[in-house]
Amino acid sequence: MTDARGAGRRIVVLSVNHLRHEGRILTGGAEKYALQTIQALLDVGARVHIAFSGESIYDGLIRMHGRGRVTLEETGWINEAMSGDSRLEIGTILNRRRWFRQREGDTVLAIQQGGGGSFAASLVAGRLLGLRVISSIRQLPNPLPSATHDDRPAIPRGFGLWRKRLIWRRRIPAWCCDALIFNSKRVEAAHHRLYRHPRGRTRIIYNGEPSYPRPAGGRIPCRIACVGRVTEAKGADVLLEAFGRIAARHPDAVLSYFGDGPLIPTLESRAERLGLSGRVEFAGFRSNRDDIFRQVDICVQPSIRESMSNSVVEAMARGIPCVVTDVGGLPETIDHGVSGFVVPPSEAGPTAEAISRLLSDREQYRRFSNAAVARARRAFSLERVMAETVDTILGPERRKFRMGQSSGDFARSS
Repeated sequence: MTDARGAGRRIVVLSVNHLRHEGRILTGGAEKYALQTIQALLDVGARVHIAFSGESIYDGLIRMHGRGRVTLEETGWINEAMSGDSRLEIGTILNRRRWFRQREGDTVLAIQQGGGGSFAASLVAGRLLGLRVISSIRQLPNPLPSATHDDRPAIPRGFGLWRKRLIWRRRIPAWCCDALIFNSKRVEAAHHRLYRHPRGRTRIIYNGEPSYPRPAGGRIPCRIACVGRVTEAKGADVLLEAFGRIAARHPDAVLSYFGDGPLIPTLESRAERLGLSGRVEFAGFRSNRDDIFRQVDICVQPSIRESMSNSVVEAMARGIPCVVTDVGGLPETIDHGVSGFVVPPSEAGPTAEAISRLLSDREQYRRFSNAAVARARRAFSLERVMAETVDTILGPERRKFRMGQSSGDFARSS
């Protein structure tokens, strides 16, 4: 029987895709989530209008479903600094209100960037129209400025008022939402500490990943990899230091970085000084995830700031044990000591020890591999994750909307 929960519904999806780098479009976790979610909404019979800033990643959806089901509009609302819709300016709110009325949607889904606050004015505008409003926040909040500084201990004049305005610029849009979707408990907690959003409306929905065949047992693990931007924030330098500590003990081990980033020249020079240049590969960005993970035995995510890593979930779903740092939502991805290890951030020693344990014991590696698959299927099943996401977006009631009316702009009826 066809699932038609979304029949008659028109969802407006707001997204930001500033992805062009040196002539290439580099998609990430937010883009993957957007494509998965829009596909799930289309699967239940909804129509979707995508309003995006930056690059279009949606041509495949249009080819698959046709423009009768999914429509596309480049708004350019959000610039690369993630401003343009984040301030609660009356003119912007009224402009977005007119825009929503003309698009005749009944639900707004904002896939947030910029620390979770890109679409503040749009959320308020959607609430003023009486639409169902959903905000999906997949990043830790940007830290608020401190009231004191090392070289200026006195609180600057007007600082307290300015800081309160920053908080209310997030708090008001949050209260305008019917639901706030977070991709980890720690991300939700971090936002709540700063902005005191309405917790009764929050939903913790992890990243989703399809199931894959169980890995064949018996291989000797030797291929270590980090998948993501090669930056200090991602801990790329710490991983190289950790690899330098274990390279002599494990002469067959190799390290690959799958991603681009400004730290690559520095790490190439460092690997050469350590005599490891033949064992450290900088493979660059690759869009084919299956191709990446066929070359990986141990996935390491050594970030010092992270919300919820797609690459870790993708690796686990393929039976690849992971070593992650104790930051953001990363500890929620694995069962420590069962399907992977959690280590302190910015510490090469514990990272090296965790990797070495997986390299040294083939039987333990096999157990961790099987446990990783089981954990991914239990916690990150794409089918279940998308069902929860669609239920949250559509709401608890099966509601019909009469489009194009001016009384409340959209009148609801049962």
